[in-house]
Amino acid sequence: MMRRSLLVLVFLALATAGYAQEQERKLVDRLLSPNTKLTNSDQNKKFKGGSEAPTRSAATKSFYVSEKHLSKTFVADRTAPTTSFRTRNYSTQAATVSTLPPTRSYQTKQARDISPSAYSTKKYATRDFAGNRPFVGQGKSQKALHAQDRPLTIDEVRELLNKNK
Repeated sequence: MMRRSLLVLVFLALATAGYAQEQERKLVDRLLSPNTKLTNSDQNKKFKGGSEAPTRSAATKSFYVSEKHLSKTFVADRTAPTTSFRTRNYSTQAATVSTLPPTRSYQTKQARDISPSAYSTKKYATRDFAGNRPFVGQGKSQKALHAQDRPLTIDEVRELLNKNK
């Protein structure tokens, strides 16, 4: 009895694992080649917001609206006398500039004779300075720009810049 129940449990465990593997294959197939003809039934459904409010007519009495003027009128314009504005007179004086003491000169010793280098007449082949070489490292955007070798329009530049978004 115990062996049979153990055998049934092992069989159920293996069947469950096999069924899971089958589901996984179906999922991979659906991801790799999706069915584009499937649609949602609610996709073309029209929304109805419920019943409309009933329209009724009612009799009203006439009423009077008086015209109101929002601007005020003023009786008289006043005039205000203005006083003259006088400017002050400022006196000017010569600026005093302090004089600097005269510069002094100091005696320095002469440098010793510099002997020419033993290698001063030899010439060596060297490479150009790195600043003179063209930049050859190109990223993917640079390759795309050089592929056309013509000035790009603003729309083409925008399209290149928005590729990854």
